[in-house]
Amino acid sequence: MTILLKNGRLIDGTGEPGYKADLLIENRRIAAVGRIEEHLADQVIDVSGKCVAPGFIDSHSHNDWFAPRTDRTPFFTPFAEQGITTQVTGNCGFSPFGYEENSPHLDLLGSGLFSRGAFEKEDFSHLQGFVEACGNPPLNILPIYGHMSSRISISGYANRELTPEEVKRQNALLERTLEEGAAGVSFGLMYEPDRYAPYEELKRAAEIASRRGKIVTVHARACSAASTSYQPPFGGRPHNLRALDEMARLARETGVKVQYSHLIFVGSRTWKTLDEALRIIDDLNREGLDFMYDSYAMTYGASVITVVLPSWYLGLPEAKRRSAAVRARMALEIGVTKGILGFDFEDIVIAWIGEGHEDLCGKNVHQIAREWKVSDLSAYLTLVDLSAGKGRVIMHKYSTPEILARLMTDPRCLCMTDAWVEEEGMQNPATFGCFPEFLRLAKERGHLEHTVRQMTGAAADRFGLRNRGYLKEGCLADITVFDPFKVAPALESDGRPSGIDLVFLAGKQIVENGIFSGDSRGEILL
Repeated sequence: MTILLKNGRLIDGTGEPGYKADLLIENRRIAAVGRIEEHLADQVIDVSGKCVAPGFIDSHSHNDWFAPRTDRTPFFTPFAEQGITTQVTGNCGFSPFGYEENSPHLDLLGSGLFSRGAFEKEDFSHLQGFVEACGNPPLNILPIYGHMSSRISISGYANRELTPEEVKRQNALLERTLEEGAAGVSFGLMYEPDRYAPYEELKRAAEIASRRGKIVTVHARACSAASTSYQPPFGGRPHNLRALDEMARLARETGVKVQYSHLIFVGSRTWKTLDEALRIIDDLNREGLDFMYDSYAMTYGASVITVVLPSWYLGLPEAKRRSAAVRARMALEIGVTKGILGFDFEDIVIAWIGEGHEDLCGKNVHQIAREWKVSDLSAYLTLVDLSAGKGRVIMHKYSTPEILARLMTDPRCLCMTDAWVEEEGMQNPATFGCFPEFLRLAKERGHLEHTVRQMTGAAADRFGLRNRGYLKEGCLADITVFDPFKVAPALESDGRPSGIDLVFLAGKQIVENGIFSGDSRGEILL
């Protein structure tokens, strides 16, 4: 089967200016680019006025948690309809494989954000078992190994260093999973239990990855100038820069390739640290290290409700958390931190608390506190308890349009969604329109080719995806056709974006007129 895309403007993933040309798909690959006669194709599609680009690569995804499920298609549909054909998964320390089969802590995998639905935890403990369970997912998946899965498997949420015997077991998990084909290791240093991992534990994992030529991705310990990840939670060097310093040290000491996940600046008083953060990253690359980052097109993002709580509090037994002394210390720390940050409980929107609390979805913590006639902190801690620490939130003031514009033009920034379809509660709008928003902003600001490169060729190069990310003869025909004048995110938070007209996955058309067919067979890329 040959398909000819006729009269399109090709934006080929190199960053070079787009040009008018035809593109011929033969079976799974791009057979020719240029002026091509129609009689050479079985099917001709006129894409006049449209841009033809490589299939978009989501550089930071969590859809590996949904790939093994029997009802997985709805979880991939909105990403296909954004023009995404490949997702880099296993970020922020979360992955649904790489654990000890007999671990007593398997119910903690996913840390409250993710589960594998009907699949039993013991169905696949390592990457190969995961691959067998998934079969062909709807889109391509490049799996990274979440470091938290190793720590949970061995010690649950224990707030301590691992013993020498436990270190050996963790190293064995890391070695085996990377040997099986995982693309790298990810850290989730604001989540339990990775927030308890000392630097030396992270360094051991990075050394293992570096020896194998693999990447490390990291959700850093802090994304704000003041943070409960550090004690005291305010004062001194801005905490988001301390967190970046830690990963800079890791890169220098191990030589590992680092992808700094979702470079954000939470709270209005953190925004001024942008220049220093980018200077650190520039310096690392000038030293010959390989250090990049990614961003989403929104100024907010999804997280777990406990992400702002300090480690000392989360490590306490539940009974002690309720003591007056603990509450007083918590109130002082959070009160001062909020003032320093320019971030408040109004900026934390509830996405899901649990059954019976659906009326809370879409409200911010301050609104709920007023309804309950309690303090904001009391309402927040009650929400934590009601959800057993597993509630979901949308956090605002992650960035500004000006910061986003700066990041989007930086060649070291890749594009990502960091989003997933929720089964209950409020959806993250990034799930349904992040990449179209990138394209809309890029067209508006005059750097469309650069942005397409960051979501295609640059991402493919970054993660070692051969024969993807470019419109070149011989490359796999992962292709997205969009209308640059109509492309935009969905009007509703869970709607369909506009302007993404056609998507091909390995030569097979999977999206037509913006609608995913559901009939697609991606690959797990090992």
